[in-house]
Amino acid sequence: MSPSLRFGTSRRGGISELYASVLMVGVTLAIGGIVVSSALGQFALANDSASLSALTQDASDRTQIGMVYVAVSPSVSCPLFGGYHEGTTVRIAVYNYGESPFTPAEIILNESLYAGSYAPLGPGSLGTYTLMVTKCAHASGQTVIVADSAGDEVEIES
Repeated sequence: MSPSLRFGTSRRGGISELYASVLMVGVTLAIGGIVVSSALGQFALANDSASLSALTQDASDRTQIGMVYVAVSPSVSCPLFGGYHEGTTVRIAVYNYGESPFTPAEIILNESLYAGSYAPLGPGSLGTYTLMVTKCAHASGQTVIVADSAGDEVEIES
């Protein structure tokens, strides 16, 4: 009798169960890594495009406006906010990073419109605008929209 015919045992070639499980774990990890890296790439792309969109909202006109600061002069008639007096005089400084001049026609601070004739911002220049607000304001958490007469606008938050 040959040794391969004893008690139903035979010699078959192939991969053992241990090697097969190691291979399956490796394949699973490789596919999972590809999926995770693809998802992270998409999140980074969305984050970069949102940042770029916030900085340059009117690329066709080559207008790039960025806020430098929002400052509020304290007033004794206003309450404290975060340990500092609020005020009714708000100064907003914006910088023109673009290649064309930008002349604000209106500034909107927290949904209140302040139209007027504001000084133009040339390319590479800083402009400071002073607003007299009706309610007490503080420097943080303000939404500022700067728009020119052509309708180009930039929304910035402090």
